Amino acid sequence: MLNQRTSAALSTATVSPDRDERVQYVAGLRGLADWLERSDAPVPAGQRLLLPLHSNAAVEIFAAEHDLVVVYDGESNASADLQFGGIVYHAYGYVDFDEHCARANERQAQAWASEHGLVLRPADEGA
Repeated sequence: MLNQRTSAALSTATVSPDRDERVQYVAGLRGLADWLERSDAPVPAGQRLLLPLHSNAAVEIFAAEHDLVVVYDGESNASADLQFGGIVYHAYGYVDFDEHCARANERQAQAWASEHGLVLRPADEGA
C-alpha cells in the first residue's frame, strides 16, 4: 500500500483516486492466478507490469519504501523492479519526462526517415 509520501510524489495519471479501480485490478490478478492454477493453458513468459511514476524522485521514494535497488539508464532515467517469479513489477521514471519524450520522438522520426531513404534536418537549414 502506498503511504502519503509516495502518493504525493506520484503522478495523478499513475495513481487513480478511484479505489474501486484498484480493487478491480487486484481482483483481476487473483482471478488470473486462480484460472492459471485450474487450467492447463500455457503460461506467458517474461511478463512485466509497468508502473509509470514519471519522475526519478518518485521511483527513488518507491524503491526506498520497498527496499529495492534503483537502476539508472544511459539517459539517467530511474527504474526499480519487484520480482514475483517470472513476473516483474517495473516502476520507472525520468529525469525530465518532456525531454525524454522529445528525444524518443526524434529517434523514432530519424529511424523512420532512414528506413525510407530520407534524411531529416533542422528547419533552419533550409531546403
